[in-house]
Amino acid sequence: MSGFTSVLGTLMRDLRASVRFGADAKSRFRLSTDFVLSRCIPLIPMRERNRVREVRLRADVKIRYRLNKGDLHSIREIWFEDDYRLPFESSCGVLLDLGANIGMASIWLAKKYSFTRVIAVEPDPKNAAIARDNLELNGIPGQVLEAAIGPKEGTARFEFSDLSNLGRLSEDGSSVQMISVEAIIKKFAVTRFGLIKIDIEGGEQALFDGPTEWLASTDAIIMELHPNVVDCPRLTSLVSSHGFRYIPAHSFFFDNLPCFTRIQ
Repeated sequence: MSGFTSVLGTLMRDLRASVRFGADAKSRFRLSTDFVLSRCIPLIPMRERNRVREVRLRADVKIRYRLNKGDLHSIREIWFEDDYRLPFESSCGVLLDLGANIGMASIWLAKKYSFTRVIAVEPDPKNAAIARDNLELNGIPGQVLEAAIGPKEGTARFEFSDLSNLGRLSEDGSSVQMISVEAIIKKFAVTRFGLIKIDIEGGEQALFDGPTEWLASTDAIIMELHPNVVDCPRLTSLVSSHGFRYIPAHSFFFDNLPCFTRIQ
């Protein structure tokens, strides 16, 4: 009974948020319906699950997504719950989104703060295509690189998931291109990142175990850590040693993500 109550409570919050954030009746209905349908996805024909939806949110935002629990979780986490709200004064300039998924965080951060350009990195081609659409729909200058982020350039193995936000690097995965942050800096002639957002399902350990000279060109980082596969104390200590102040999760306001901001 407690499990059912929890699921029902989450659904009711999703429905209220759909009404609150939808910009018109059609969008509110579409979002609400999809959050209900997400509870019974196995019963829904595959063609309907893969069909891309488009809704309008308040603040003159348009988003595209699929009837996929991963897409809907991203909408909930980023738009409904403000999980990427920064607990410090944000820098302007270039936003680097590592693990961009369908571009929800890129749009939210670009709209909320003063980022002038977005570089989004996403290895799943279907996610990357929607991320491109979402940047274009919202008039956000930027590029989407269809690649996994890692410590060096080359290839990697990426395990795709039915849940669009849970793909991860794995020895059992399919071959994908890997790109490094240093290669991105050279490719796009970036002089400085105002913010790097990182959500790469455990790949953050390998990223920071590799070359970290790019941290000198970074003002701030917001990151989802995965403690089941990452040595979090070692990783946070490593980043802090490059001149950053570490702000732990849940320490600044309700549900803030782990952050690093450069010490002035």
